[in-house]
Amino acid sequence: MKLFFTLLSFLVIHCDDSDHLTLQETEQQEIDKLKVEIKAMADASVCSDEFICYSVGIGAKPCGGFWEYIVYSSSIDVEIFLAKIKSLNKKEAEYNKKYSVQSDCFVAMPPSSINCVEGKCTAIFD
Repeated sequence: MKLFFTLLSFLVIHCDDSDHLTLQETEQQEIDKLKVEIKAMADASVCSDEFICYSVGIGAKPCGGFWEYIVYSSSIDVEIFLAKIKSLNKKEAEYNKKYSVQSDCFVAMPPSSINCVEGKCTAIFD
């Protein structure tokens, strides 16, 4: 009988999956990690007479469109940067569809202009 309770307690302790993330949580973490990488690259970019500023929409809202626009300059590896954004947008669109994600249908607008302020690209919204 003692062996039975020992085995039962072992199974209860080791079958508790509360520390394990669900597939949905894991996928959301991958999306969040990619957003952090993209924003870090954009924040690391600098502007000057040599480097031009741009803006790009990132994320995929369930209603369509982007979550936001971020600014960056040509001082970073733009090819890798845009590939990360393309990957993020695709993953998030697939995630939204797979998990029937809902959101507001507010349309994020691109900046009306971008200025170089103290070596950083700055979005201007009118």
